Amino acid sequence: MAEEQTKDYSNLYIGGIILVAIMGVFILKGRETEHLDKSAGSHVSQQAFEAANQKRITSKNTFE
Repeated sequence: MAEEQTKDYSNLYIGGIILVAIMGVFILKGRETEHLDKSAGSHVSQQAFEAANQKRITSKNTFE
């Protein structure tokens, strides 16, 4: 009877570690694209791309 009362918590610890690891992965995946938000630098590059694209269109160099 004494053996029935002692509990083995190793499965609980392993399950907790796995749960924390899975939660960590989801948190990191959620933060993965934060640096891709529109910033002043990306706005300038977008303007440069649009200017180059407009120049390409006007020079009839459509690559099609």
